[in-house]
Amino acid sequence: MTTDPQTATPEQGASDGLKPSADGSFRCRVDRIKGSLVRIEAEADAARLTAAADRVFTRRNRQANIPGFRPGKAPRAIYERTYGAQHLWSEGAEDVIDETYREITQSEQIEPLDHPQLEIRQLEPGKDLRFTLIVQIRPEVTLGDYAAHGATVEPVAPTDEDVERVIAGMREHHAELRPVERPAQAGDVITVDIDVELAADGGAQPRKLTMARNGHLELGREYAIPGLADGLIGVTAGEERALELTFPDDADEDLRGKTGTFVVKTSAVAEKVLPALDDGFARTVGVADLAALRKAVRDELAHGAFHEARDAAADKAVAHALAVSEVEVPEVLVQDELDHMVGELKQRVTERGTTWERFLLQAKRTEAEIREQWREPAERRARSLLVLDAIAKKEGVTVSSTELAQEVALTPLAQQDPQALRSPKVLAAIARSMRDRKVVDKLIGLDTPKAERDMLKRLGADFDPHGEAAERVGGLGEGSATATAPAAGGTTTPSGIIVPDRPAGTAEGREAIRELLQKKE
Repeated sequence: MTTDPQTATPEQGASDGLKPSADGSFRCRVDRIKGSLVRIEAEADAARLTAAADRVFTRRNRQANIPGFRPGKAPRAIYERTYGAQHLWSEGAEDVIDETYREITQSEQIEPLDHPQLEIRQLEPGKDLRFTLIVQIRPEVTLGDYAAHGATVEPVAPTDEDVERVIAGMREHHAELRPVERPAQAGDVITVDIDVELAADGGAQPRKLTMARNGHLELGREYAIPGLADGLIGVTAGEERALELTFPDDADEDLRGKTGTFVVKTSAVAEKVLPALDDGFARTVGVADLAALRKAVRDELAHGAFHEARDAAADKAVAHALAVSEVEVPEVLVQDELDHMVGELKQRVTERGTTWERFLLQAKRTEAEIREQWREPAERRARSLLVLDAIAKKEGVTVSSTELAQEVALTPLAQQDPQALRSPKVLAAIARSMRDRKVVDKLIGLDTPKAERDMLKRLGADFDPHGEAAERVGGLGEGSATATAPAAGGTTTPSGIIVPDRPAGTAEGREAIRELLQKKE
C-alpha cells in the first residue's frame, strides 16, 4: 500500500481543511462520496515518518549481511550505501499509513468493507507524508415499515396418518431383501445392469450410454425414466430385456425427448420383507417400545412443521423488509456472497468424491458461468444482510458471549476442527448468523423461548430448541431398501430470501447448489 517516493507528487498547502488527531501526529479530512465510498485526505508529521523509517532500518539491519559487521551493528550510512535508502522510507510510510488508517477508522466510526485504494501524494525524507485513501464502507440503509409484514407462524399439527406414514417408511428402510427364484413382481427389488443405445442423429454413429452397473430397482416405484420399472415386471434372474423408452423433459439437454433402446440385464430378483411392527422393531431404531416410537415420530413431525412454518414466515418478513427499505449494495458484498456460494458448491463436489474440474466438465459450465448465473441471488443475499444488520441495530438485537459459546459448542465444526473456532472470522460469522436469526424471530413473534415452547406444545411436541428429536430415532423418513441419498444441499425453505445461516450454508446458496447438482446428474 505504498508508492515509490521518486514518483510521488508533492502538494503545497495540503493541510488546508484537515483536522488534527488527538495526539497531533497527523491531520485528516473524511469525505463521504457517492457509491458508499469514503475519501480520506491525510498527512502525517515528518517526525512520525522519520521514526518509522528508523524502526525499519533497525529491523532490516539485523538481517543485513555486510562484510566487517555483525548483523545489526552496521552504521546506517554503510547500510544505505549497500542496500539503498528508498525501501526504508517506503516501508516506514507503509507502517505510518496503516497506523493512521486504523486510528481514523476508529475515531470516525468508519466500517470498511474492503482494502482501501491508496495514492501517496508526498513521500520525501524530512517532509510530511501526504496521502489519500478511498475505501468502500457499509452503505446506509433507509428502513421502511419492516414490522408491517403480516407474516405469522402457523404450523399444521401432524395427524395420526402422518405418524403411521413415517413409520411405514422406516419399516421400508429396514426391510430385508430375500432372493427368490420366480419372475419379478411389483414390490420386488431386482439387481440390474442398464445400457442405452440412442439412434444415430444426423448421420453420426449410434450413441451408447451406461446407466447402471449392479443397480437396484424396486418394481412398482416411479423412476426418472417413465416405464422403466413397469417394463421389467415378470423378468427373471439371468434374463436380458430390451425396452424402447423416452427420456423425460427434465433430462440432460442432449437427451430430452429422445427415445433409446434400454438393454436391461437382470442378475438377481429379491422380495422385500418388512419387519414386524412391534416393540422389537422400535428398539432397532433406538426407542423402548412402539408407543415411544410413535411419540418420537410425532415430536419430530411437529418440530418439522414448526420450523417449516417459521421459515415460511421468516421468508415473508424478510422479503417485506427488503421491499420497503432502500440500500445501495456494494459490488464487494455481491462478490463476497458469490465466493461463499461457489465455495459451498466446491465443498459439496468434494464430498461427492470428485474434483472441481471434473464437475465443471460434467456440468458443461465454467466457474465464470456459474458465478454469472448466481449473481442475482447473491445480490439479494447481500441486500438482506445489510437490511437485517440495520434492523438489528435499530431494535438493539445482540448476541452475548455466553450465547455464542453455547452455539459454538453445538456446531459440528466444534468436533471436526476445534482450531477453526478460534478464528475471529469464523466466530464473527456464527455470531452474525445468530443475531440475524434473532432479528427475524423477533419480527415474527418468536423472540423468546416461551413463544416457541408454547407453539410446540400446541402441536403435541416437547420443547427441543436445537432440533435433537431427529437424533433420538434412526431412519426417520420415507426411504426404502433401495432409496438413494438425498440431494446435496440439505433442507431448504421455500424459494426467496431467508435469514442468513452462513456457517451451514445460506438457503439461497443451498437452493442454487442443489439445482446445479441435480442438472448435472
